[in-house]
Amino acid sequence: MKTMRQMLMMLTMLNLISMRSSARLMAGALLLAGGVLAQAATPHEVMQSALVDWVATHHGVPASQVTVAPLDARVAVQPCASGFVFDYPFVSRESVRVRCTKPNWQLFVKVGFTTPAGTVAPPSAAAAPGKAASAAPAATPGQVVVATTNLQAGQVLHPEHLKLEKLDAEKISKTHYLEISGLEGQELVRAVRAGEAIRVSDLRQATLVRRGDLVVMTVGAPGSFQISVKAEALQDGKMGEQIRLRNTESGRTLSAIVTGKGQARGV
Repeated sequence: MKTMRQMLMMLTMLNLISMRSSARLMAGALLLAGGVLAQAATPHEVMQSALVDWVATHHGVPASQVTVAPLDARVAVQPCASGFVFDYPFVSRESVRVRCTKPNWQLFVKVGFTTPAGTVAPPSAAAAPGKAASAAPAATPGQVVVATTNLQAGQVLHPEHLKLEKLDAEKISKTHYLEISGLEGQELVRAVRAGEAIRVSDLRQATLVRRGDLVVMTVGAPGSFQISVKAEALQDGKMGEQIRLRNTESGRTLSAIVTGKGQARGV
């Protein structure tokens, strides 16, 4: 009988030890999982990392020499399922256009390079030794963007307002646009005549939503469950900016990203 009790006590102790070991292993696994989640990169960090790699490869320089200017605090970088597409839309090459098709959005990011002396140089001055900076993608040499008709100050551009027209090479400067893509939705700051070249200083990001406007806010993913509601804008917003809206029925304050004129997507 005594031997039986001893055996039962030993089995109980072994079970306790096993349970404690399992608890420690589970706690360690949870800590490890928490650490992985804490270290998960944000969409902004993913985009910036891909941008730095692209610029470095494009110019043949180390990624450590590429500098990226901070984005406007109101611009929220969204996850991109399709993968980022980068290009230089302007002659100056001071800004890179970042595009995504799923979901559809784009933004412009200023970039530069740190030189051995510690100064920041524009990308056009940082091409690899012996290599000239390549022309902007999809741009035809000797062509710049011009207006197809007379345009007024404050007018928001659409593709039909613009075309490519030849210009003497010596007259083309870094202030010209070499391609139409990416200019839709920009706003003119001055009147432009038909046939006149559009310059960098002529455009600014258009305010697509103004405070007090009724905005159509969409929630959900295209092709699956998706609903739209009307909400009042509590602040102005440009393409890609995150703004606050108020549901006119419930009075609840919502956050959304501007996706077009009077349109936004809930976040």
